[in-house]
This record gives sequence, structure tokens and C-alpha cells, in this order.
Amino acid sequence: MHFLGLNFNGRAALSILAMLLASVSLQCQAQKLPQRSITQLSPNLYRAQNDIHFTVFLVTPEGIILTDPLNRDFSTWLKQQLDERFGLPVKYILYSHHHWDHASGGAVFADTARFMGQENMLAHLALPPPGTPLLAEALALDANGNGRIEAAEATGNFTTNFAYFDADGDGTLSGAEVVRGPVSDVKVPDITYRDRATVSLGGHHVELTWTGPVTHADDMSIIRFPDEGVVYVVDFISIKAMPYRTLGTGYLDEWLQAIRTVEAMDFEIVSPGHGVVGTKSDIAEHRHYLEDLRDAVKAGIEAGRSSEELQHTIQLTKYKDWFMFDAWHAENVAGMYQLLQAQK
Repeated sequence: MHFLGLNFNGRAALSILAMLLASVSLQCQAQKLPQRSITQLSPNLYRAQNDIHFTVFLVTPEGIILTDPLNRDFSTWLKQQLDERFGLPVKYILYSHHHWDHASGGAVFADTARFMGQENMLAHLALPPPGTPLLAEALALDANGNGRIEAAEATGNFTTNFAYFDADGDGTLSGAEVVRGPVSDVKVPDITYRDRATVSLGGHHVELTWTGPVTHADDMSIIRFPDEGVVYVVDFISIKAMPYRTLGTGYLDEWLQAIRTVEAMDFEIVSPGHGVVGTKSDIAEHRHYLEDLRDAVKAGIEAGRSSEELQHTIQLTKYKDWFMFDAWHAENVAGMYQLLQAQK
């Protein structure tokens, strides 16, 4: 056999070919592995990454305070890392909000940790009554008309997150499971608070503040580490990055007020649930973007222009270097149009 211009006998050639195939296989497996890392933000506070999601944890003499557990696989990896690096158990998990992509997997730490979140989490995690009908988007998938979604009928989000919807693990989705959403692996908090709360451990303190009914979730917590000069915020604030696509639905004024609440706090570093670490000035810049976008779209509406017209005419080029600007700018304009129209 000839390989790269060299001669090999049959056995040697097969051996080399096997090694090459094994190498390619390992490379393919490595490409599928999530990107994970732990970086130090301050003397006692660390940031942990799972692909595009981030959480933080505080190491104290009496144990560890962790924010969002993200998912079960990541939590399993993180628990091993914490054991190896610090030899301390996780004593508290502090949720930013109930959404599955940030709050899943905490049960990995249930042997040592208590779980805390804003009180509205309880309603989001409670299963609706039996007999709750399928939502319209799911009803269209119910090919056999039995009022449930089988795995073979699922598409899109229902396929991707089927197990997270399937609370009882029976392989089908009921109306109640669909309405509740993909939160079956979110452990219900055993401690809740309404407006503000403080968790203390090993001489360190962590503060939780409810944002109010912001656009992203009505159980959102700002989590501040006063001794470390760090605040952890998720989804409703981005650092030098565009808000996600069409902004969501909700209350623009309350969203802006929630950002101002963060700005008023005492901290130096902001560690978001997605993207890069920033400073307090980055928080203000994010608010300024939303206000500039609001003012531009509002002026367009008053001039009688449609959403489609404004997507082509509103530029906001001073933010052109932000992450995903080109991809999401037009969608941000459309989303702001919808938010302003909804306020009328």
C-alpha cells in the first residue's frame, strides 16, 4: 500500500489506517464536547463556563455558594472540579430565574445544598392540573388526536427538550407538561424570598434582589457578591452584545428600571449569564442602547413608518461592533416596534 508516497506492507498499512481513523474519531468526539472552564474573578469568586452559558461560585471556609447549575451534565463535571480543587461541598444554590437552560441540573448537589430563588419560581415549576389541554403550537403536532405529544410527533423545541418537558418520564407530553414548559430537571427551591434576601456562609454574604416583572422572566434575581465587588446578571442584560433577537414580550419601562437597579448597586465587575465579563459602565451602555433603539423606533412610528421600513432605515451604527449586531439588529428593531405598539 502507498500512503503519502511511502510503501507499507499490508499489516503496517492497516495499523496506520486504524490509528488515523481512531484519531479522526477522537477529533470528532472532541468537537462535540462542551467548552468548559473555570476562571477566577476575585480572591474567592470564580466563573464557570459551559459553552455559551456561565455561572459563578463563591468559595468560603464553610462551603461553596453556587448560582445557576445550568444542566445536569455540567453540574456533575463542576461537582468533581470543586471536590478536586477545594474539597468543599456546595451549601447553597441561588437561582437567577426558572428557565431550564440556566436552572436545570441542581439535583446533583442536593445531598449538601439548599436551593433559593424568587418566590414566583414556585408557580412556574408547579405542574398545571391534569386535563390541561395542549397549547395550539403543540396541538398541531398531535397527529393521532390523543391529546398528547409522542416523541415521534415532536418537532423543534419539543424534540430538543423533550426530556425537560416530560415530568413523569412516560415518553409522552401532556397538556400540563407542555404548558409548564421544559423545567422537569429544575429542582424546586426550598427557600424563597419576595423583594430582597441575604445568604451568609463562612463570613461571606450574597445578596439577591428581585428585578420585578421585567421582559425576560418575572422571577428574575440580581445576585451580588458585595465582598467581591461582583454582580451576576442573566439574560436581561448583555455586555457589548445585542439583546437576543426580537427582545421578547413584556414591559419596556420595567426592563429599563431593572437595569437602573443594577447600575445603582456597588460593584466593579459584572459577570453575565452569557458573553464576556464587564464593568458598571457596560451596564449603562446596554441601557443606552435600548433607550436609543426605543427613541428611534418611537420617532418612526410617529412618522407613520412600518416595522419593515424601520428595519431598513434605523442604523444605530455606534453599536456596530457589538456581538451579533449584523445578525440581530433588524430583529431588535422589529421587537422594539412590537413592545411600543403593545404599550398603546
